[in-house]
Amino acid sequence: MQSPKTVLRAHRIEPKKSLGQNFLCDRQAAEMIVRRCGLKDGDVVVEIGAGTGVLTIPAARRVSMLYAVETDSRLIEPLAESIKAAGLENVTILHRDILETDITEICHRAGKKLVVIGNLPYYISSRILIELVKKREAVSRAVLMFQQELAQRLTAGPGSRDYGRISVALRYCASVKTVARLRPDLFFPRPGVHSEVIEITFKERPRNMVCSERLFFDIIKAAFAKRRKTVKNALSTGLPGLDGRGWEHVLSMAGVRPGARAETLDVDDFINICNRYESTLLAKGLSLEETK
Repeated sequence: MQSPKTVLRAHRIEPKKSLGQNFLCDRQAAEMIVRRCGLKDGDVVVEIGAGTGVLTIPAARRVSMLYAVETDSRLIEPLAESIKAAGLENVTILHRDILETDITEICHRAGKKLVVIGNLPYYISSRILIELVKKREAVSRAVLMFQQELAQRLTAGPGSRDYGRISVALRYCASVKTVARLRPDLFFPRPGVHSEVIEITFKERPRNMVCSERLFFDIIKAAFAKRRKTVKNALSTGLPGLDGRGWEHVLSMAGVRPGARAETLDVDDFINICNRYESTLLAKGLSLEETK
């Protein structure tokens, strides 16, 4: 298999900064990542950003079916050529944006939960992760490559400056670990930072459930939207239905200091806030639909 750099030059394709394109070019690194994914015969894989196929081909050789999602129309032909040259017949190319791809439908078609892999562009990584969390009934686990800055946020705990909305969302419903670190010189064009491969294994059900996951995700989004504000002020500003005094009452019932900041709270604190907020809204005669 030719390196992505060679394939891109042969097709006169220049990487687009607007798409955050940094192609992994080291075949040994690609094989290592696929090996550490723990893929096995019978798995159905969705690959985000297949590019020229550097991960697609070694992954497809280990599994029963792989859906290669690629949004850049310029890459579809070289990707198809690489797959054909490898003699693979279990790869379906989907020319579309992953955020417009119904992975739940793919799961239903496959009859089993999916494994998601890919090298995610920085600018859209958080949005993709949030979507995977929301659609995790279709995904058993995800093995994804991120720029180091975002990878550190995924594994951060309370009290860390890297701890944020995505940290809480993942702690609620998944276990997260780093499986590989990659140098900038393994990519084309060369990024300015190192990359990390993170494995996210979704739980069958969270240890502590919230009454409404939609409210839970709205709460953590609002709490971290104004990191310098106290959690009371951030939630008062970002969510409807209660004023500052009402939020003081909710936080007190949840066992959280109104003057605390979001980055000091663990996932159980946010679960308690969510459940108390919901019960308070219902006591006031407000439906959950009215808080949208």
